[in-house]
Amino acid sequence: MPRSFLLYCATSRSLETYLMKMRTYAALAMAGAILISSCGSDTKSTSSSSGTTPAGGATVDCKPVKAGTLSVVTSLPGPNFWGTTNAEVDPDKIKSGIEFDLANLIAAKCGLKMSFRNESFDALVAGQIAADSYDISLSQVTITADRAKVVDFSQGYFKSDQGLLVKAGTVVKTWDDVKKLKLGVQASTTAEYYFTSGEVPGWKLDSTKVFPDLSSAYAALNAGQVDGIIIDTPINLGQASQSGGKLEVVGQFKTGEEYGAIYGLGNGKKAIFDPILQGFIDDGTINGLIAKYLGGDPSTVPFIDVPTS
Repeated sequence: MPRSFLLYCATSRSLETYLMKMRTYAALAMAGAILISSCGSDTKSTSSSSGTTPAGGATVDCKPVKAGTLSVVTSLPGPNFWGTTNAEVDPDKIKSGIEFDLANLIAAKCGLKMSFRNESFDALVAGQIAADSYDISLSQVTITADRAKVVDFSQGYFKSDQGLLVKAGTVVKTWDDVKKLKLGVQASTTAEYYFTSGEVPGWKLDSTKVFPDLSSAYAALNAGQVDGIIIDTPINLGQASQSGGKLEVVGQFKTGEEYGAIYGLGNGKKAIFDPILQGFIDDGTINGLIAKYLGGDPSTVPFIDVPTS
């Protein structure tokens, strides 16, 4: 059994506990802000947008919750998955991205149009979105055992280890090279867990700076305030592809994470959509979308071994 799998299994429960704790802190802070403002708006967006369904007849009866429509849930922003930048948070203006295109392909397979809406990520992974209000969620969600208690997951359709983004020309080949860098991570992510919590033997780096969001982390890298940013490899590949050659992903760290689609717990959608997703995995469609939007295949990025003792 690969060491990476053992590491993932050993840490998945503490990882989920850590992330739930971080989400609780964020929720409390948000609640305080809402109380301060008498006119505060709801953090959940109910806007929707329909994408153009590719040509092709129906091949599957997908039993949609809304007649004629594949109802999709995501959590924005989702650069390169829903739109191409962190600034794209209006569903009505998003017309591209890995999961956007994938949702349209699924809709075409069902003979439906595609409509999606923005929901809170925390509510989504906590199973708080009404199961009868959507067909499928595509939102770069890592599959974990605890989340699978409250939602149904598809098979993994996208591998997501942790990638290291640096300025072009920075030489990083070994863990010793990594330790010489001042690194940044986004708060409440698996990267923060692995590199700051100390709960995974050998992975903690004391110089790691935690940023409230990914935009500020990338800005710090461009300004030279940190030497590298660690986040999911595909996300960093997308940032590198938009940098005009100024940034590159020089390595990644094996965590064994995978993204999965979410369905309402026990609502029967898994049996309908899992075979469709598997078809797009097997025929190379998803790999093609990855190459199109990320400018590279995450599996080609070299792994950096992290000593665990």
